[in-house]
Amino acid sequence: MAEVVVGGVRIAYRRRGSGPPLLLFHGAWEDSRVWAGELERLSPQVDVVAWDAPGCGNSDDVPRGWANTDWADAASGFIAALGLTTPAVAGFSFGSMLALLLAREHPGSVGRLVLIGASAGWGGSLDADRLAQRIASTRFTMEHPLDEWADELIDTMLAADASPERRSHLRSLVDDWRPATMAAVLDVMLQDLRPGLRTIRTPTVVVRGTADARSPRSASLELCELLPHARFEEISGAGHDCTGPDLDAVLLVSAHDAGAEAAPPPPRHWRPDEQMHGATRFQQAR
Repeated sequence: MAEVVVGGVRIAYRRRGSGPPLLLFHGAWEDSRVWAGELERLSPQVDVVAWDAPGCGNSDDVPRGWANTDWADAASGFIAALGLTTPAVAGFSFGSMLALLLAREHPGSVGRLVLIGASAGWGGSLDADRLAQRIASTRFTMEHPLDEWADELIDTMLAADASPERRSHLRSLVDDWRPATMAAVLDVMLQDLRPGLRTIRTPTVVVRGTADARSPRSASLELCELLPHARFEEISGAGHDCTGPDLDAVLLVSAHDAGAEAAPPPPRHWRPDEQMHGATRFQQAR
């Protein structure tokens, strides 16, 4: 894997392809390997970058005392270090919260947003009972062996008809999760991000699988109401982890749209008749 150092934190990443840039933020209990299929399928058309968030995969641990702005600064610094110009940024689950923080704190760093299995933070999208249950189950993962919770967690991420290969792949990622990272990640997930959403002017697509057991449909719809330039895409039959051709299509369109806006306008060639017309108008004005 390649790596860069941003604010003293080493961040590892995977990169494939060429064309307009697409940056992928993974969810909690994961790292950049969750995007292996997207890297393979999308790289013929776009420059796909998938990072290991601080505390995940091959990246350094999350520094002590990190706040929301530190996550956003790290993401913006990562974009700058790779020389990406207003890429499309897609975030899954926890990664969607990071994408929102990035767009809120560094709007010039982002050309398009794709929020997958998203919420405005658990504090902003879950009712009190569901929030308490989510906190308790997450803390359980920090305090108990993997075998006591990993398969149950994966059940909530996948649709009932998900392939055994996808289930096995997600389990391999959970097996490598660092429990110490969850304390820092939980601080982000518990936020209520709704108050700042109206300031985010970035064109956004909110994507949800109809069988998503972790992110309620109401959360996606509220995001679309609060974000000034957002639309909703629902993938029939997909779970929280809604990878596949429907998501690929959204990612490609967003990357190409962001790339088109970031590209400089084509050069305007001077024509002799323009100077003549200009001179004639000037003489007439005199």
